[in-house]
Amino acid sequence: MSKILTEISSGELLDKLSILEIKLNKIKKPIFLQEVKKEYDLLNKTKNNNINSSDKIDILYKNLKEINEKLWKIENEIRLCEKNSDFNDKFVQLARNVYFENDKRAKIKLEINKVLGSNIKEVKQYTEY
Repeated sequence: MSKILTEISSGELLDKLSILEIKLNKIKKPIFLQEVKKEYDLLNKTKNNNINSSDKIDILYKNLKEINEKLWKIENEIRLCEKNSDFNDKFVQLARNVYFENDKRAKIKLEINKVLGSNIKEVKQYTEY
C-alpha cells in the first residue's frame, strides 16, 4: 500500500503523539511496541519539522497527555466492569468521565490549534450538559 499523506491540525498531531507516548510505556508485547515506536518516530519527525516548541505549547502538551493518561485508566476500568458484567454506579460514573475528559481534551486541542495558527481546527458539537 502506498503512503497516505494528508494535512492534520497541530492539536491532532500532538494529541496522537501523547497517546503514542503513553502506549510506549503501557504496551508490553514486542510486536505491538515495534509498531507504536515506528508510528511515534514518524509523527515525532513531522512535529519537529513543523512545530516550534514554546512554554505555552509544552504546558498544553503536558495537560493533553495527562488527560489521555486518565482516559487510558478510565477505559481499562470500564473494560473490567464489562468483563465482570458489573454495570453499577461506578460503571456509569466511568462512562460519564469519558466524555468529561474528552471535552477537556477537545478544548486543549483547540487551544493548541489557535496558538500555532493551525490551518485545520477540529470542531465538536454535542448536546450541552
